[in-house]
Amino acid sequence: MKSPSTLLVVQDIDISCEFYTKVLGLEFIETHQDCIKLKTGEHEVIIFQGTGAAVQYDHGYHANSTLLFTVDDLDSKIAELKSKGIAFIHDTPNQNRWGRYAAFRDPSGIVHELFELNT
Repeated sequence: MKSPSTLLVVQDIDISCEFYTKVLGLEFIETHQDCIKLKTGEHEVIIFQGTGAAVQYDHGYHANSTLLFTVDDLDSKIAELKSKGIAFIHDTPNQNRWGRYAAFRDPSGIVHELFELNT
């Protein structure tokens, strides 16, 4: 197998393209009538136009998928995204055995996380 890609189905492809490229900083690769291709590092994110918002669920407890964006400084990245209007799911970052993380929703309600590895 080649390296995996991620497929997202979003509520509004134009709003999502703006969010993922301008807010999160993913690289725009190409567009088609019903989808766009973005890239972060070596990972491709392919986004298709859907018909509604993401299904609501209790993040961290119900089965689902999440893009995990590894950052060097979690607190400064949270502050940066909050300044761009991003609301986080929890008031403060959480921690697990590998590091600290904070979850947020994209414009379609899809949950993603910022993650800072333990050093």
